[in-house]
Amino acid sequence: MARINPELREPTYENVRVDELIGPLRIDADEAYRRRACFALDDYSPEYTGADARWVPAPMLGRDLVALFCSVYDPSRTVGLHQKEEIWFLNPVPLNARLSYTGRYTDKYMKRGKGYTVFDTEARDADSDTPYVRQISTEIMRIPDNIQLGTGNAAKTLQADHIDPVWPENITPLTHARRNMAPGTPVQPLQKRPEQGQMTVFSGGNTQWYNIHTDIEVALKAGFRDTLAQGMMETCWIAEMLARFAGPAWHTSGWIKMA
Repeated sequence: MARINPELREPTYENVRVDELIGPLRIDADEAYRRRACFALDDYSPEYTGADARWVPAPMLGRDLVALFCSVYDPSRTVGLHQKEEIWFLNPVPLNARLSYTGRYTDKYMKRGKGYTVFDTEARDADSDTPYVRQISTEIMRIPDNIQLGTGNAAKTLQADHIDPVWPENITPLTHARRNMAPGTPVQPLQKRPEQGQMTVFSGGNTQWYNIHTDIEVALKAGFRDTLAQGMMETCWIAEMLARFAGPAWHTSGWIKMA
C-alpha cells in the first residue's frame, strides 16, 4: 500500500513547475550500486563484472535521472506513463565515482486530453564535473477518466524518421558493427525476461517506493492487471544491445531515442 510523504508534492501535471531546478542529488556509484544495477538490468558484461571490471552500467544512471523528480514529488503517488526517452552516453562511469544529478522540467502541454511533461536531466561527476549521461524524458502525467490509453484511435502520421518494423529474414544479424555492413542489416537480438525482483530493485523498492512497478495493489488501483516493467527498462536493454554491437565507442558517443 502506498505511503504518502507529506514533505513531497503530489506528482500531478498541475503541480509540475517548468524551469525549476531539481537537484543536485548526490549518489555514490560504489560496489553496492554496481551490484544492484547489474542485477536489475540482468547485465553482467565483462566491463562491469570481469576480473578487470572498473565501470558501472551507465544505463542505470538513465534510470536514476528519470526518477530524479521523486526527490521533490512523492514517488508512491506516481502513475505516469513514459512516452519518449532520448539519452546521450558521454563517458564511461567509473566504479566508486561520486555522481551529481540535476534536472528541470522544460515543458508541459496538453495533447488529445492528456497532460505531457518534458524532463531534461544530466549526470556529472561531483568532483571533476565530467559529464556521464544526459537524458530527456517525455511522460504523460495527466490522464482524464474519459481517456483510454493504448486504444490506437489517434490519427496516424508518418514521421520523417519512421522505420518500417519488418524483420529482414534474408539477412544474417551482425553481432558487431563493421564499416562495410549494408543498410538494413539487423543487430544481433538480445532477449530479456524481467522478474519481479529485478523490476522492484529497478523501480525503487530498495528505497521503499510503492508504485505500479513494485506493488500489485497500486498497479490494480491504477487499472492494470499486474505490475509492469518500466518502459525505461526496455530503453536500458536496447542500450546494452547497442553497446555490444558498437563496442567501446558507445560509452563515449552513444545516443538512443525511443518512443
